[in-house]
Amino acid sequence: MSLPTEKLYTWQRGTDVPFRTRVSMGKVVDARPVFVFGYNPDVQNVEETIWDHGGLYAYPTSATTMTISSSSASTNAVVSIVGLGAGYVEQTELITLNGQTPVTTTKSYLRINGMSALSGTVADSIYLGTGTVTAGVPATVYARIINGNNRSEMGIYTVPAGYEFYFDHGTVSHGSDSSNAFITARLAYRLPGLLFQTGAKVTLNNIFIHFPFEYPLLLPAGTDIETRGICSKQQLNAVATSFQGLLVKTEIF
Repeated sequence: MSLPTEKLYTWQRGTDVPFRTRVSMGKVVDARPVFVFGYNPDVQNVEETIWDHGGLYAYPTSATTMTISSSSASTNAVVSIVGLGAGYVEQTELITLNGQTPVTTTKSYLRINGMSALSGTVADSIYLGTGTVTAGVPATVYARIINGNNRSEMGIYTVPAGYEFYFDHGTVSHGSDSSNAFITARLAYRLPGLLFQTGAKVTLNNIFIHFPFEYPLLLPAGTDIETRGICSKQQLNAVATSFQGLLVKTEIF
């Protein structure tokens, strides 16, 4: 005679599953993980943000509608935009592209935390931005999806309203065909109303570096976070980055 099997979820036992895993499972109230990654294929001797469009990232000065389009007339993908509206309030929307013809967002955005192509055809890069659109590329780009990735690769994140971000780990890697060039990379963050400041800095040459924060860095709502890099020489360098932490709903007493 076989005994009935008791179905117990290990997360219900409290400590049987690590805290981080329970957060990812959605079993911790008012907390969720954030993982951000970025890539810049061409960092030279001028500091750039580690993101797939290149250059130093420029943030919108106020919430505004944007347009989304592709450099290919054949792109008709459905794209998910994840960003923050006025007051840094979280918001998302889905938009179906119409090739190189710009499609205007329904919502206004103060920050863009990323976007991804969910379905349809992605025939070339997808751009989200403002200003005059030429051959599918807006004058000012706030997010880009390079064909084949189906999501943006931006080492950029802004903490949404009503939350605190506990930054606990970051990575950066460098690839180059020159052994005499090195990258200086740094974590930069800007508290609301203040200037960008450096939270960590490393130098590297064809290597991967990770920098854990044993005591997480607490960053409040409205804080802009990004990874930047500069090369010691004017030459082609690929730089990748990632960072992560815990987003926790702000307690109101």
